[in-house]
Amino acid sequence: MVETYPEKLCALPFELFNSLLESLLFGMSHSDPIVSKSSLQGIAALAREHLKSNALAAHLSTKGDIFDNCTGRLIQEVVFQPIIWDRLEPAGAALLPLAAIDVQKFIGLVNSISQQLGSEDKQRRLHAAFEKLIQPEMLAKVAIDGREGRIVRVQFKNDFNTFVRDIQSFLVVK
Repeated sequence: MVETYPEKLCALPFELFNSLLESLLFGMSHSDPIVSKSSLQGIAALAREHLKSNALAAHLSTKGDIFDNCTGRLIQEVVFQPIIWDRLEPAGAALLPLAAIDVQKFIGLVNSISQQLGSEDKQRRLHAAFEKLIQPEMLAKVAIDGREGRIVRVQFKNDFNTFVRDIQSFLVVK
């Protein structure tokens, strides 16, 4: 439903919208890959809809950290976990529009996450991996449909695979 009619979800009263969003966030790290992939696809559709039409402006005025929360939980509960391999593509497809919504907040979130790592070497490596992954010219084209949008999504998918392999080597493997 969220993927097909994201504008309908955005039009719900905040309490209903927030309940559905929390369900999606819970589902993205679920042990069943089908549930997690569907949840990640829903989050991606919601973020793309907001990029295209600013559909969540009313909800963001009530709770301004909706997308920060989604992005933070996606990174912490999916990307930085060993479970990512069965949901790699939908996780990347969700991260791309979430990062594009507000690049400066995304950078701030990455900085706060890296501070929790402790080791200066891990912080440096994480920053370098994110800098390679998040390219400003790519983020500017996220909301574009058609061939150009597909090219951006395919390039990000390949970059995200490389990113996950890099960070898994020093964050998950100890």
